[in-house]
Amino acid sequence: MQRRTFIHLSTYTALALTLPFTESCSPSPETIASRPFLFSKLADKKTIAEAGIAYRKKFPKENDQIVLSNLLIGAKTSLDKSVIEKQLDDRILDDFKAGKTVTAAGWVLSITEARQCALYSILNA
Repeated sequence: MQRRTFIHLSTYTALALTLPFTESCSPSPETIASRPFLFSKLADKKTIAEAGIAYRKKFPKENDQIVLSNLLIGAKTSLDKSVIEKQLDDRILDDFKAGKTVTAAGWVLSITEARQCALYSILNA
């Protein structure tokens, strides 16, 4: 094997092994926000998407990926997955305590959960 070939193969191998561990491989805040954690314990992906579609039909002004992302995570947010999930879980509890619920596809969801379902249905269309 020629030295040049060896160096090229070594470089490509190093890239292939380290690329999955780079920061860009972690889910985006938008993807994290589209996962209704508590509701996903009760429902499958199809049901989550159906609830999201029903919510988007009920609230056409929120039938947009950017609008939903801004409502869920805002413009300035942490990139830490656990921080985003904690903030969303807290908002869901606050929604239920304040009576901020909506019925979507037969499910009573907090406004935050319903928006998560809506964002999920857009991202996974």
